[in-house]
Amino acid sequence: MDLEAAWAAGQHREGLAWCLERLRQTPVPDPLLLRYALEFALELGQEEALLHFPDLSHTPPPEVQALLSQIAWQRGQLSQALELAQQAYRQSPCFLTAYALATAAFLRSPQEAGRWLREALRQAEAAGQPQRAAQAAAALALLEVTLGAYAQAEVWAAWGVRVAESIGLKHPSLRNALYMAWGYARILGGRLEALPPLETKHPEALLAQGDFWLAMGQAEAALGAYRAMDDQLPPIRARRLPLLARQVRALLELGRLEEARALGLEARVLGAETPEALRDWGELAYLMPLSLANPSEAVEPLAELLGRFLRRPSAPRAAMTALYLARAYLSLGLAARARATLAEASWALEGLSPEGRAFLAGSAAFFREVFALLEPAPRLRLHFLGGEGVWLEGAPLQLTPRQREILVALVLNPAGLSAEQLALRVWGEGGRAEVAKAEVRRLRQRLNLVMSRPYRLIGRVWADFVELRERLLRGSLQGALALYGGPLLPGSDAPVVIEAREEISALLKKTLLSQGAIQPAFELAMQEEDPEFWQAVLAQLHPGDPRRVLLEARWQRFWSAV
Repeated sequence: MDLEAAWAAGQHREGLAWCLERLRQTPVPDPLLLRYALEFALELGQEEALLHFPDLSHTPPPEVQALLSQIAWQRGQLSQALELAQQAYRQSPCFLTAYALATAAFLRSPQEAGRWLREALRQAEAAGQPQRAAQAAAALALLEVTLGAYAQAEVWAAWGVRVAESIGLKHPSLRNALYMAWGYARILGGRLEALPPLETKHPEALLAQGDFWLAMGQAEAALGAYRAMDDQLPPIRARRLPLLARQVRALLELGRLEEARALGLEARVLGAETPEALRDWGELAYLMPLSLANPSEAVEPLAELLGRFLRRPSAPRAAMTALYLARAYLSLGLAARARATLAEASWALEGLSPEGRAFLAGSAAFFREVFALLEPAPRLRLHFLGGEGVWLEGAPLQLTPRQREILVALVLNPAGLSAEQLALRVWGEGGRAEVAKAEVRRLRQRLNLVMSRPYRLIGRVWADFVELRERLLRGSLQGALALYGGPLLPGSDAPVVIEAREEISALLKKTLLSQGAIQPAFELAMQEEDPEFWQAVLAQLHPGDPRRVLLEARWQRFWSAV
């Protein structure tokens, strides 16, 4: 039997039986059979039957270690999961060990998880395994949702679906994961008009289906899906907590406050002594109805919970908590505190569509005053960190590279620039005022927010490169990292862009190193050609850290090419 093909085809029951039959006939178990037997068992929820297998209790092969790491993670044994995954990757860098390391690192650092998922994707593509590339794409899409990058999440999910369709992938839970990620990206960043095609015999699909029903305004159907999943779950407290929070949210949508409070109390009690990232689901389930029934009692613990979500970060949960906390403050007549709360969580809220806000918090009828505080939206939005997106009043605007450089110059000089000053900043020493005037005329035909004498922008303008700098200066490193998508207009050689790009890079690197944010510093080091920064990051990584392998290899490639 081609075991990888059986996995991709969703023939997990047949594959497990085939592997077990041969393992019983062999005095020395084949590591490949062990690996696939455990992976099939994991897909079927039957891993317990294999955990006492002799070769699993001593020194299992690296890919088996990677799967054992995922089992430990599901049980909430996070330290053990991370240790197993690190050992597995050090012994055998491959798709499965990198993927396990991403899973184990997720609760510690979503950015670190993203790095390992991209490494897993690279390994899958190098090995010619499109089915595993689709698996990595699904995980990357769900991770981008966690980070609030909903457009990127939709791109990864759509690409993964395309890969899956091109190879005829039948793996049911993987197809579910791709459609789930696509659905969440659509809910939070736009609008979901129809249910994605999920196979709901799998528990995780029931959870997503409930979320999708809730987003489409069918709270009763959502509650039914959540309860059906609750009936299928094994009695593991940590796994129930996110589900209980969702049931509370659906009950609040239905106006059943007392039921929601009772279920929220159950979630809080069950969450005691579980890992913080999971325990916080129980806290959220408890505090949502409390904030409606007794806002004065809820504001302090909600503020503490919001702080944890902002540090982690977890964009949807941070946004959800901020919306409930803001509503509680408004109920107490504390509008200034409500505004401050929304400003603090702005990085988690800014990518949400109105439908996304309503999905996380509740309908506009209950949160109208809170949603009003989030308006008005900027007329012009510039997403230039690692990209070139321009949005005018919510619609994408196509501009030339030179016009985008002019916008950078005008945003960084809000008081305005003369034609000569603009020419110097955009074209450099050889720039001419006549050329600058002609280019601005063409820009004004597309964008009516550009004024003259001096050249300047009017109306509310939001630029990611300005917002990132402000977040760093006020100490919000996690908020800045959530915003940073790469260098400012990477292909530009305009003096104003180069100067701003270098300033942002230097400020970000200094902040990362000074705060000991090793994983984000490692992420940035892997993206930039900066040997001095590589050295600084390597100095903070202990000798056994698997991240050294990737960074040292990058160092060697750089110097061999010099």
